[in-house]
Amino acid sequence: MTVYTPLQQRAYEYLKDSILSGRLSRDDVYSEARFARELKMSRTPVREALQRLVQEGYVDVLPSRGFMIHPLTEKDIVAMYQMRTAIECFCLAWYADQPDRPVVQRLLTLLRENLACQQRCLAGQAPLEDYYKCDCEFHRLIVMLMENPWFNEAFEKYVRQFQLMTRMTMDRLERIDRSVREHEEICEIIAQGRRHEVFSWMHRHLAFPTRVTLDLVKNG
Repeated sequence: MTVYTPLQQRAYEYLKDSILSGRLSRDDVYSEARFARELKMSRTPVREALQRLVQEGYVDVLPSRGFMIHPLTEKDIVAMYQMRTAIECFCLAWYADQPDRPVVQRLLTLLRENLACQQRCLAGQAPLEDYYKCDCEFHRLIVMLMENPWFNEAFEKYVRQFQLMTRMTMDRLERIDRSVREHEEICEIIAQGRRHEVFSWMHRHLAFPTRVTLDLVKNG
């Protein structure tokens, strides 16, 4: 396992947060020097942080120019659909197979707490930005409580595309309402041990945002 220095980790987290929060434009070219100044450090840890972000699909380095946020492509969207279906379906089926296990009960508690956050956003009692975070965290919990490090690594690699797709497609209250109701449904599927319904739920939950995002990317 690679060990990063505190400066490398700080630069990495700052850059990643800047990307995920939408503070950086997908159309602009950014320099290492800018972020070195903002972070009050040399360019070396910034450069090393960027290499991590390249490997994770967040940015593209432009030689002698700087870097840009990696654009969401049709290939990315299809690959993420396949990856999420494979990993999350496995996790959900495992939970629904024996819903009385302590880890499943803990998961359901966390998912329902998360759902309360989503419902506050839907009711206008919390900012929409909180919904995007809660939506991502809902799916992260499904993966993370399996305690499979390979699943965790895969999820973190596609989380940027995940959040970008959420922002692109969940821009209307009726769409958010649909997603929240589907999240409520999967909690019931797990709690009632309806393992055979997992795949159809996952396909339905992902099909709409995947189709909308593909159309947006194709049409520029």
